[in-house]
Amino acid sequence: MTSPLQGEDRRFDSAPAHHSRRKQKMLGQNFLIDQKIADRIVAEASIEDGERILEIGPGRGVLTERLVPLGKLLAVEKDKWLAVVLKQKFADLAEIVEDDILKFDIPEIEVIVANLPYSISSPILFRLFDFEWNRAILMFQEEFANRLIAKPGSKTYGRLSVMANHYAKTTKLFKVSKTAFQPQPKVHSQVVRLVRHSPDYELSDFDNFEKVVKSIFMHRRKKIRNCLKLTFPNLEVEDLEHMDQRAEVLSPKQIADLSNQIFERISE
Repeated sequence: MTSPLQGEDRRFDSAPAHHSRRKQKMLGQNFLIDQKIADRIVAEASIEDGERILEIGPGRGVLTERLVPLGKLLAVEKDKWLAVVLKQKFADLAEIVEDDILKFDIPEIEVIVANLPYSISSPILFRLFDFEWNRAILMFQEEFANRLIAKPGSKTYGRLSVMANHYAKTTKLFKVSKTAFQPQPKVHSQVVRLVRHSPDYELSDFDNFEKVVKSIFMHRRKKIRNCLKLTFPNLEVEDLEHMDQRAEVLSPKQIADLSNQIFERISE
């Protein structure tokens, strides 16, 4: 039977003893081994000549080798051993940095391509929003992706959907079977396109917006009135709009308008 790793650089298999399956699990490492899926992910990025590309967690380099010819590639890998081998394999072709993406200061780039660790997808995503880029093709756990792209009125629409929408337009591209990875995760994955944009609303105060979003989705079965009373106990809310509704039916713009009204009152 043909090995799923046939054709890969065997230096990745010569890792020292401490680089074990246990460590892979700890770091959330599920290596993409399906070549067709790798081709499709890179194609979806629509990279133009000379564009600056960021790859997060290149792992064994299945996406890296496809990205190298397309632009100026920066790949950030937290795993020390993988970073060593990647630097050997792609010497002078890409900038390979051994670092934690949650601490790394990302230079200005155009495109991000990544198969993100499931366990820290949300922190990485919102860390990325702190930097300048145009679009991203990211692979997430399917359940996370469904919440990310959810629209008002759906069961999966929530805090993640609203906050991500503030920064980017999200589009579901295609599903990836768990069999496309080694070791196999327990769930399927989903590839999502994110395109940076300005939201269709203005905020009086971003921190208050975050606070309101968290408040109304924390107890999503409660009416918005009751949620806000828990977070803003001294605030008069009865005459505000949407008090008899639940958060899941409000658009991000409606939530932003509500946040602005609340901020005006607490600032008086």
